[in-house]
Amino acid sequence: MTGRWGRWLATVAVVAAAAGCGGGSDGVSYPATDMASGDKMSLATLAGTPVVLTSWATWCAECDELLAGLQAFTVSSESEGVEVVAVNLDAADNTAEIDAKIADHGLSATLWRDRRNEFRAAFGALGVPTSVVLDRDGTVVALFPGAVDFTGEDFTEALAEARGPGDA
Repeated sequence: MTGRWGRWLATVAVVAAAAGCGGGSDGVSYPATDMASGDKMSLATLAGTPVVLTSWATWCAECDELLAGLQAFTVSSESEGVEVVAVNLDAADNTAEIDAKIADHGLSATLWRDRRNEFRAAFGALGVPTSVVLDRDGTVVALFPGAVDFTGEDFTEALAEARGPGDA
Protein backbone atom coordinates (compact mmCIF):
# COMPACT_ATOMS: atom_id res chain seq x y z
CA MET A 1 0.00 0.00 0.00
CA THR A 2 1.63 3.21 -1.06
CA GLY A 3 0.83 6.86 -1.56
CA ARG A 4 -1.95 8.74 0.07
CA TRP A 5 -4.00 5.63 0.99
CA GLY A 6 -1.09 3.95 2.79
CA ARG A 7 -0.18 7.14 4.64
CA TRP A 8 -3.82 7.58 5.63
CA LEU A 9 -4.02 4.05 7.06
CA ALA A 10 -0.75 4.51 8.93
CA THR A 11 -1.95 7.84 10.32
CA VAL A 12 -5.30 6.40 11.42
CA ALA A 13 -3.49 3.54 13.15
CA VAL A 14 -1.11 5.87 14.96
CA VAL A 15 -3.96 8.19 16.02
CA ALA A 16 -6.02 5.23 17.25
CA ALA A 17 -3.00 3.85 19.10
CA ALA A 18 -2.29 7.19 20.75
CA ALA A 19 -5.93 7.40 21.84
CA GLY A 20 -5.68 3.98 23.45
CA CYS A 21 -7.73 2.15 20.82
CA GLY A 22 -6.06 -1.16 20.18
CA GLY A 23 -3.46 -0.93 22.91
CA GLY A 24 -0.68 0.71 20.91
CA SER A 25 0.87 3.76 22.55
CA ASP A 26 3.89 4.77 24.54
CA GLY A 27 5.12 1.78 26.47
CA VAL A 28 3.15 -0.86 24.54
CA SER A 29 3.19 -4.11 26.46
CA TYR A 30 3.74 -7.05 24.16
CA PRO A 31 4.98 -10.47 25.29
CA ALA A 32 6.26 -13.22 22.99
CA THR A 33 8.76 -16.09 23.03
CA ASP A 34 12.14 -16.05 21.32
CA MET A 35 12.10 -18.99 18.90
CA ALA A 36 15.83 -19.66 19.17
CA SER A 37 16.19 -19.64 22.96
CA GLY A 38 12.63 -20.19 24.22
CA ASP A 39 13.07 -17.13 26.46
CA LYS A 40 10.14 -14.83 27.19
CA MET A 41 10.58 -11.56 25.31
CA SER A 42 8.95 -8.16 25.37
CA LEU A 43 9.37 -4.83 23.68
CA ALA A 44 11.22 -3.67 26.79
CA THR A 45 14.09 -5.96 25.74
CA LEU A 46 14.44 -3.83 22.58
CA ALA A 47 14.32 -0.43 24.29
CA GLY A 48 16.62 2.17 22.78
CA THR A 49 16.43 0.72 19.27
CA PRO A 50 13.95 1.38 16.47
CA VAL A 51 12.01 -1.81 15.74
CA VAL A 52 10.18 -3.33 12.78
CA LEU A 53 7.85 -6.01 14.11
CA THR A 54 6.07 -8.13 11.49
CA SER A 55 3.42 -10.79 12.14
CA TRP A 56 3.08 -13.87 9.94
CA ALA A 57 1.61 -17.37 9.95
CA THR A 58 2.21 -20.56 7.97
CA TRP A 59 -1.40 -20.64 6.73
CA CYS A 60 -1.24 -17.05 5.41
CA ALA A 61 -0.74 -16.94 1.62
CA GLU A 62 0.04 -13.20 1.65
CA CYS A 63 2.76 -13.85 4.23
CA ASP A 64 5.01 -15.53 1.65
CA GLU A 65 5.29 -12.23 -0.24
CA LEU A 66 5.79 -10.39 3.03
CA LEU A 67 8.52 -12.72 4.32
CA ALA A 68 10.48 -12.44 1.06
CA GLY A 69 10.39 -8.65 1.34
CA LEU A 70 11.18 -8.75 5.06
CA GLN A 71 14.27 -10.88 4.46
CA ALA A 72 15.48 -8.55 1.70
CA PHE A 73 15.01 -5.61 4.07
CA THR A 74 16.74 -7.44 6.93
CA VAL A 75 19.95 -7.93 4.94
CA SER A 76 19.88 -4.47 3.34
CA SER A 77 21.76 -1.41 4.54
CA GLU A 78 18.36 0.20 5.24
CA SER A 79 17.94 -2.05 8.29
CA GLU A 80 21.20 -0.96 9.96
CA GLY A 81 20.51 0.15 13.52
CA VAL A 82 17.00 -1.32 13.43
CA GLU A 83 15.87 -4.48 15.22
CA VAL A 84 13.84 -6.56 12.74
CA VAL A 85 11.55 -9.12 14.39
CA ALA A 86 9.36 -11.64 12.56
CA VAL A 87 6.58 -12.84 14.86
CA ASN A 88 4.92 -16.16 14.07
CA LEU A 89 1.27 -16.26 15.15
CA ASP A 90 0.47 -19.94 14.52
CA ALA A 91 -1.55 -21.31 17.43
CA ALA A 92 -1.11 -24.92 16.37
CA ASP A 93 1.80 -27.09 17.39
CA ASN A 94 3.32 -27.13 13.90
CA THR A 95 7.00 -26.47 14.52
CA ALA A 96 8.04 -28.39 11.39
CA GLU A 97 5.87 -26.18 9.16
CA ILE A 98 7.14 -23.03 10.85
CA ASP A 99 10.77 -24.14 10.52
CA ALA A 100 10.19 -25.00 6.85
CA LYS A 101 8.74 -21.53 6.15
CA ILE A 102 11.70 -19.90 7.91
CA ALA A 103 14.11 -22.01 5.86
CA ASP A 104 12.23 -21.37 2.58
CA HIS A 105 12.70 -17.64 3.04
CA GLY A 106 16.13 -17.83 4.68
CA LEU A 107 14.85 -15.60 7.47
CA SER A 108 17.68 -14.01 9.40
CA ALA A 109 15.54 -11.56 11.37
CA THR A 110 15.01 -12.14 15.08
CA LEU A 111 12.24 -14.75 15.36
CA TRP A 112 9.54 -14.62 18.01
CA ARG A 113 6.48 -16.83 18.52
CA ASP A 114 3.11 -15.64 19.79
CA ARG A 115 0.73 -18.61 19.91
CA ARG A 116 -2.03 -16.59 21.59
CA ASN A 117 -1.88 -13.72 19.06
CA GLU A 118 -1.31 -11.04 21.68
CA PHE A 119 -0.02 -9.03 18.69
CA ARG A 120 -3.60 -8.22 17.68
CA ALA A 121 -4.53 -6.66 21.01
CA ALA A 122 -1.18 -4.94 21.57
CA PHE A 123 -1.14 -3.17 18.21
CA GLY A 124 -4.76 -3.18 17.04
CA ALA A 125 -3.84 -5.39 14.09
CA LEU A 126 -6.84 -6.36 12.00
CA GLY A 127 -5.23 -9.40 10.41
CA VAL A 128 -2.12 -11.26 9.37
CA PRO A 129 0.30 -10.07 8.16
CA THR A 130 0.76 -6.72 9.87
CA SER A 131 3.98 -4.75 10.26
CA VAL A 132 4.56 -2.22 13.02
CA VAL A 133 7.32 0.39 13.17
CA LEU A 134 8.30 1.52 16.67
CA ASP A 135 10.69 4.26 17.70
CA ARG A 136 13.46 3.94 20.30
CA ASP A 137 10.95 4.55 23.10
CA GLY A 138 8.61 1.78 21.93
CA THR A 139 6.05 4.24 20.56
CA VAL A 140 4.12 3.04 17.52
CA VAL A 141 5.10 5.23 14.57
CA ALA A 142 3.16 3.34 11.87
CA LEU A 143 1.12 0.21 11.33
CA PHE A 144 0.99 -1.46 7.91
CA PRO A 145 -1.70 -4.09 7.30
CA GLY A 146 -0.97 -6.66 4.60
CA ALA A 147 2.20 -7.33 2.67
CA VAL A 148 4.03 -4.02 3.04
CA ASP A 149 6.62 -2.83 0.52
CA PHE A 150 9.72 -2.44 2.70
CA THR A 151 11.28 -0.21 0.01
CA GLY A 152 8.17 1.94 -0.43
CA GLU A 153 7.91 5.60 0.48
CA ASP A 154 5.42 5.11 3.32
CA PHE A 155 7.59 2.52 5.03
CA THR A 156 10.86 4.41 4.58
CA GLU A 157 9.26 7.59 5.93
CA ALA A 158 7.98 5.72 8.99
CA LEU A 159 11.42 4.19 9.52
CA ALA A 160 13.07 7.63 9.29
CA GLU A 161 10.62 8.92 11.90
CA ALA A 162 11.36 5.95 14.16
CA ARG A 163 15.08 6.58 13.89
CA GLY A 164 14.62 10.22 14.83
CA PRO A 165 16.28 13.39 13.62
CA GLY A 166 19.83 13.12 12.32
CA ASP A 167 19.83 9.30 12.39
CA ALA A 168 18.62 8.41 8.88
